[in-house]
Amino acid sequence: MNRTRCWLAALVLAALASPGGAVSLGDLYLVTVPVAGSGEASQLSAFREAMRDILVRTTGRADAADLESLAPLVSNAARYVVSFRRAAGNQLAVTFNGPAIENAIDAAGLPFWGADRPLTLIWLAVDRGDGRRGLQGAGSTSDEKLRVEAAAARRGIPLAWPGPGDDLGRGFQQTWSGDHGPLVAAARRYGADGVLIGRAVATTSGEAAVEWTFAAAGISAQAAGNLESGPNLAADRYAAMHASSSAGQRSEQIVTVKGIDTLEAYAAAQRALARLSPVRAVAVDEVTPDAVSFALTLRGDPEALRQAILRDGRLHAVDASRMVFSLSP
Repeated sequence: MNRTRCWLAALVLAALASPGGAVSLGDLYLVTVPVAGSGEASQLSAFREAMRDILVRTTGRADAADLESLAPLVSNAARYVVSFRRAAGNQLAVTFNGPAIENAIDAAGLPFWGADRPLTLIWLAVDRGDGRRGLQGAGSTSDEKLRVEAAAARRGIPLAWPGPGDDLGRGFQQTWSGDHGPLVAAARRYGADGVLIGRAVATTSGEAAVEWTFAAAGISAQAAGNLESGPNLAADRYAAMHASSSAGQRSEQIVTVKGIDTLEAYAAAQRALARLSPVRAVAVDEVTPDAVSFALTLRGDPEALRQAILRDGRLHAVDASRMVFSLSP
């Protein structure tokens, strides 16, 4: 893999200098994990496993659940469960108390990584032997792709796979040969912030051996391991850039929403603001004949709120720099 190291950094800076924009994970504190049975012991074990995943996702640290400062959250995971439900395939979907977990992370002095995450375009070429080789695309249903997606979901890394408009045969050759220039450049078309390139070879043990290359704006990294190593590599590098202790700081921001002339419109605006991931509380600051100014308590800085509003789309920008918006029709 060293043959690509010298030129890859320059290529990354040229092709990914303008990031594609973050993708929201939605509910940061909702996770789905396997559950072994229907009894209480199985349920409690699933809660603990779900909490481990949440701590890894929200701190950006693969070892977060094993840290002494966060161990009580894992052992007492049931106390933090807000709701849970059975899902298909012997899975349990669990929602945790986000503010309580955030407070514990803050108290431990650990970095926090919010719900807005970079999008990563992934090129995975698999050689299973006997001439069975190919590139995994958006429509693939292989075990290799499913394993990569599961690992990425655990770390909170949204993925984009090559679509019908890409030549998968050419993509396979470029992935395998180390001609990564076109693969990195394709990130712009997908609105991706980074690219993850993997070459997987089947071994006699049945476990794929994969050489991974990761590229994002200003950085590149390589690793050799299994299918899960790629998403973990990307998550570790992203977390170093995006997870921070300052993300746990609380701040206040006034947001004005125009076009509010009924109770229904007021309720719609309040719901639109309350559902945004940086928002922790919403209160009314001022009411005028055609607008309401809301005082928001935030986790993180106002720029994260501004981007969340624009991405959500329920409010339209009137003057985004001054935090003035209007209700969508």
